[in-house]
Amino acid sequence: MKKQLLFSLFAAGGIAVVLCGCEAMGGRDRDSQLQKQQFDMVRAQTNQMNQVSASISTLQNSNAEIVKIVNDFNQKIANLEQRNSALEKNISNLQQQIAAEKQERQTTINKMIDQISKEVSKASTPVPAAAASGSGPVGSGEFLEHKVESGQTLGAIAKAYGVTVQEIMTANRMKDSSLRVGQTLYVPKKK
Repeated sequence: MKKQLLFSLFAAGGIAVVLCGCEAMGGRDRDSQLQKQQFDMVRAQTNQMNQVSASISTLQNSNAEIVKIVNDFNQKIANLEQRNSALEKNISNLQQQIAAEKQERQTTINKMIDQISKEVSKASTPVPAAAASGSGPVGSGEFLEHKVESGQTLGAIAKAYGVTVQEIMTANRMKDSSLRVGQTLYVPKKK
């Protein structure tokens, strides 16, 4: 607004100077024509200045809007970065908890296997292969008898005795790893 007022004053001042200068030249028609041309030029320049001023004002408003939008985006990015950082911390904590629980479970499982192994060793008695009849173990060497208890698996029993599942299955003529409570298994004795 101030720029437009300055341009208008400048234009008026220019017109006054031109009018004064034209009277000194002499000749009314010539002066009148010259004044009209100068007045038209000043008016055209004033119009151009007003248009430039309006364009500058529009650009300043647009720039202010863009700056506001950029600031809003920067704030949103900062908020997202904070949330992302908090989520990364949560994920890290959860991963640590999972690892600790996994280790604790494995320790518990190992203790259970050791306990079962000790109990199996106490409960088993060696059976010589030569004394076995058709229902006894297959193979040579000594075997231990093991009575299957509730919840036991062939894998856990094999691990407790330090043999493989396949060795137990072969010694007992088993076609699959199914067990029943109370079943007597012959387990090859480790050498």
